[in-house]
Amino acid sequence: MPFAATLESAEPGGPDEPHPELLRDIFRQALAPMLVMDTAGLICHVNPALEASTGYSAAELLGQPSSVMTAHLPSGSFCRNLATHLRNERRWQGEIWSHRRSGEVVREWLSVTALTNRGGDITHYLGTYAGMPQHRHADASDAVQGGIDNVTGVLNRAGFLAEADRLHSTHGNLAVITLDIDGFTDVNEQFGLHVGDTLLRQLAMRCLQAMASQGGVSVLGRVGGDEFALAWTLSHTDVEGAAAGAHHVAEALRVAACGHYEAEAGRLLPVSVSVGVALLSSTAQPAAEGLLHASAARLAPSLARGEVHHYEQLDQHRRLVRTLRADLLADRIEVAFQPKVHLPSGRLMGLEALARWTGPDGEAVPPATFIMLAERHGLIAELGDRVLEKVLRHLASWRQAGLPVVPVAVNFSAAQFRRADMAARVEAALARHGLPAQLIEIELTESILLHDFDAALLALGSLRAIGVRLSIDDFGTGYSSLAYLRRFPVNCLKVDRSFVADVVSDVRTLEIVDTVVTLAHKFDMCCIAEGVETREQMAALQALGCDQAQGYLFAKPLSPADLRQLLVTNRPWDVGAVTTWD
Repeated sequence: MPFAATLESAEPGGPDEPHPELLRDIFRQALAPMLVMDTAGLICHVNPALEASTGYSAAELLGQPSSVMTAHLPSGSFCRNLATHLRNERRWQGEIWSHRRSGEVVREWLSVTALTNRGGDITHYLGTYAGMPQHRHADASDAVQGGIDNVTGVLNRAGFLAEADRLHSTHGNLAVITLDIDGFTDVNEQFGLHVGDTLLRQLAMRCLQAMASQGGVSVLGRVGGDEFALAWTLSHTDVEGAAAGAHHVAEALRVAACGHYEAEAGRLLPVSVSVGVALLSSTAQPAAEGLLHASAARLAPSLARGEVHHYEQLDQHRRLVRTLRADLLADRIEVAFQPKVHLPSGRLMGLEALARWTGPDGEAVPPATFIMLAERHGLIAELGDRVLEKVLRHLASWRQAGLPVVPVAVNFSAAQFRRADMAARVEAALARHGLPAQLIEIELTESILLHDFDAALLALGSLRAIGVRLSIDDFGTGYSSLAYLRRFPVNCLKVDRSFVADVVSDVRTLEIVDTVVTLAHKFDMCCIAEGVETREQMAALQALGCDQAQGYLFAKPLSPADLRQLLVTNRPWDVGAVTTWD
């Protein structure tokens, strides 16, 4: 049952759905200002928090377009794009300018989520605001009203502590949950303080939404530079029940807070948080300050003295990040190369460059691990630049030695692709090493290309203009569409390894791969299958007309020294009876 519908109906939902009365209470008591709109954008419901923050009454807003509260209304093109985005993605968030009934204009963060019925059809939209200058707990005392954080609009440290003590004195058992952002200093250093502030506002909004979904009486505050605290009243009187309830809420808060956040110019920042929990019994003396320190102390889980502490140990994580940053600066990232084989003939057609890194303990760190760290801490663009530079250096060395060279594919991250001078950087790097552009192929995932279609089209055009080859990696795992495929000037489609793994055993997967191969050829593109590990898979791909393949059946990723030997011998693969070459 859609959320908005429960506000109008007293009929209970199914056995796994919350009772409508509970949902109405959550909406009314939520600390975050909220409104519900129909599919035409007309306001159906507003909660008391929104009335209090804007100065408008529900009677003045109901039936009005949501733009009634929006100052400096964006262009019609923006509004149409936003409507399309909501229909396709079913959510949107960003900064807007709003005006109060008093005439005051403020900047705040708005999140809009599509609400659907059981059939998946959109029935309403839920808008949630963060960064309200007057935001506070619904019934906070007058003494707390001035304790507002200027960046996020939630309570500041003093306001939070005063309100937490008040909640403890009136409601009894209290849990304090602290969250701090992992690597927040890196965000400020890498992208600037304005991006850090945007991240803080979005995190506050997500916390407010999580609080509303959990119910209960609570208050949120920003108590440090990158640290938030939540005071939550607990109904359990026994230690075990209170601990379980606190950890349940903490986990819900952690899940809501982690994920990707939108920064400037469409940049997505992956974020994780560290969580601490502490309990204060109803009989204890009010001591929110001490409880806050206990929660942030990040001790190991314990039930001693009725206190519960929980923390995700991140020492190893932080050590890895420090070492990765230092190794990037010192150019200690290595590159391995995996051959691409021409399926009809077995000839070497190209290579894919893969980053390799040795951690502080001298052991190789799995690529999935250090690439995730690089993305999370704003190092992914630097990592991509280092890989490209190393590839060009090896190509130049092989050419100077008189070896036959083939094109090398390099994976580009979203951070690299969205740079305004991205093509100029690639062109300058090629010129620096005296290499023709045809020796480089840039691989991009569908998700990168579809984030902003028009911008991606321009960026791809600029890359093609300098002569580099382009391919779409992991094709078929995202939002594959003929609408964009026919317009993107790419040379190759890569069939994702998840399809290749089942191409022999699953008829539907075989049909999907057949469709991808046919599409590629219809658009004059090369089709490459990755992750080929068996002769049966290779035979199936050959029968479908797939052009090239890579995988352990032919060769594991090779060091530059081993690859040099392969280039010297120019050893082809016998695709009629393949034997693995290591």
